[in-house]
Amino acid sequence: MHGGDRVSDVMRRSVVTVDKGVTVEVALDLMERNDVNHLVVTSGDRVVGVISVRDVMEGLGSSRFERIPARRIYVSALMTEPPITVEPKTSVREAVAIMLREGIGSLPVVEGGRLVGIVTETDLIRSLNSDGSIRELVKEDHPRIMPNERIVHARSIMLERGARILPVVEGGRLVGIVTERNLAKAFLDVRENVEPVRMDNVVRKILVEDVMIEAPRRIRGYVPLNEARDLFIDSGLPALPVVKNGDRVMGVLERRSLLRSIG
Repeated sequence: MHGGDRVSDVMRRSVVTVDKGVTVEVALDLMERNDVNHLVVTSGDRVVGVISVRDVMEGLGSSRFERIPARRIYVSALMTEPPITVEPKTSVREAVAIMLREGIGSLPVVEGGRLVGIVTETDLIRSLNSDGSIRELVKEDHPRIMPNERIVHARSIMLERGARILPVVEGGRLVGIVTERNLAKAFLDVRENVEPVRMDNVVRKILVEDVMIEAPRRIRGYVPLNEARDLFIDSGLPALPVVKNGDRVMGVLERRSLLRSIG
């Protein structure tokens, strides 16, 4: 694949959609069951927005919905609207440029006002072919967190630094990762199962080690771009920790960074 190809060559025609009138619980369950981080939001047969797992994490952990149970928070309150869309004839190069410029990970594909597909970062990197090293793309200053820190702090770091995962480190060594989905599920769980007056108090006691993924996928050293591409496709994660001897964290490689290598 190269940048001159069209979106129609790489897009997925089966799209997971959600109605704007359903609850975030339904949306998060759809993401989980389909292993996706973005849903196209519809109203009738119109595409009206996009909701990402990051939107859910940000919303469910915010004071904006203080003491409001999950069953009263709807997709329409958290989605991004209007959605940024492309057409099947849009070039791959232009789709990449839009994603990088807007900081988004998916683009609904619309033709004649009708939803015909979706293109994601994973779809775009799938046919990337380069023997070059990831060395220049690894973010060595990417934020990390420790197991005994609180998830409200993890959420703040992710939002402030634009991080999509956080390596969890102990003594400099990788012991886990926290993803946006981990945090979204934790915040949802509190809103579903704790009475409103106690929500704030309960959520502040949840630690990173309570929700993190243990023994996570990782990249060992400065591997070729092709090897990193395969790890991203296999894991479905938006970023992966990069480690050296003894699982010491060197930094993080973001899936988005691979988009810059598409010619």
